[in-house]
Amino acid sequence: MATVSGVGVGSVAGMDLSSMDLETALMTVQTQRSQLLEDALRQQLDSVNGRNAQMAGLNESMNAKNAENLKLESSSVALQGQIDQLKDLQGRLSASKCPNPEGWYGLSWGQGDDKALSHATLDQIKAAGLTIPTGDDAPRDVDRNGTMDAKGRVVQGFVDQLSAKISALEAQVANNGKTIEANKQAVTEIKSSLDNLSNTQQMEMLRLQGLTGKRNEAFDVMTNFIKKMQESRSSIIGNMR
Repeated sequence: MATVSGVGVGSVAGMDLSSMDLETALMTVQTQRSQLLEDALRQQLDSVNGRNAQMAGLNESMNAKNAENLKLESSSVALQGQIDQLKDLQGRLSASKCPNPEGWYGLSWGQGDDKALSHATLDQIKAAGLTIPTGDDAPRDVDRNGTMDAKGRVVQGFVDQLSAKISALEAQVANNGKTIEANKQAVTEIKSSLDNLSNTQQMEMLRLQGLTGKRNEAFDVMTNFIKKMQESRSSIIGNMR
């Protein structure tokens, strides 16, 4: 039994050529070789496409983390602005607090006991979401001189509430910072993976080009072989006439 193997790329599966004429045997071998090259090319193309998809996914992940960091950085800037405002309010209230817990001082006492500022300070207390006592402890114009007054312990309550709010906001800023650093580390790792994949992809593309060239060459050879067989048969038939 005659067999043929090792033709072209890879190996051509063993074939029984004993019952074939020369032309049929050559045609069978060339067809098998072309099919093997076609299969190898398809597998290589699938590999290249799979790696492209992997790289696209990594790029998408990296872009998402960069976008998240931009949002977190913007959020931290806004949070820091809130912190600064609350600290400013807290400092002004501390300066205006009556030493006597039950005593009354204007809410702007530490800044000259300005009437308009005392009202503005109360508005800021409300805007900050602080709990304002009612009844006898409610801030009001005690001495009827136009300023908003509050007891020492009430003002101290405002200061304590502000400390809690400031701490919560600072914790958010800190958490944002941790997430930003984690994202930066992840982006660095993704870039490294992309570089490795890119280098491998370049080699895979070269192999794909090589297989494409060999596949095209195999089909050209097969086409030329068929053409020559047809020309040979035509010549023989012509000579028999």
